[in-house]
Amino acid sequence: MQKKLIYFIIILLIVTGIFLVPVQSGILLTNLEGKPYHFIPWEGRTLTIGWRHSVELTPWQETYTINDDHSLSLSETIYQSYGAGTPDTDGKVEFLADGYVRVTGIKREIPFYSLYYVPISYYSIADGTTSYPLKNFVPDYHQIQIHYESITLFSWIRIRLIS
Repeated sequence: MQKKLIYFIIILLIVTGIFLVPVQSGILLTNLEGKPYHFIPWEGRTLTIGWRHSVELTPWQETYTINDDHSLSLSETIYQSYGAGTPDTDGKVEFLADGYVRVTGIKREIPFYSLYYVPISYYSIADGTTSYPLKNFVPDYHQIQIHYESITLFSWIRIRLIS
């Protein structure tokens, strides 16, 4: 009887661990309802989102620091063309030698990054060493959310089976 109880407790702990214990942290790409498109393991504490501006057709990057609570804080934004929608009153503006503009010191914290994915914009995410084009992971013309998450073994398996 005692042996069965021990086996039951061990199995219960394993099952509980599968559903509750985080095993990996990374970038989770989802739709608005939270349906996962893809999970990318992520070691660093920064996330850079890049795209080509739809009007000026020039590159744009925003780099976020990943906070302990998994929210994102804007560290800097770099762009080539100064126009509508560019920050000009917040932060510190620096004009770079290559013609780009870098803005730092903007106080903006978000729980996740949201975008409408269109292929003409060439969206990507990068960790400082590797760039991941979103066209490889998400459908065209869909609202996408980019989250930093710590996922359980169960969630990891479920995401792998879906994507």
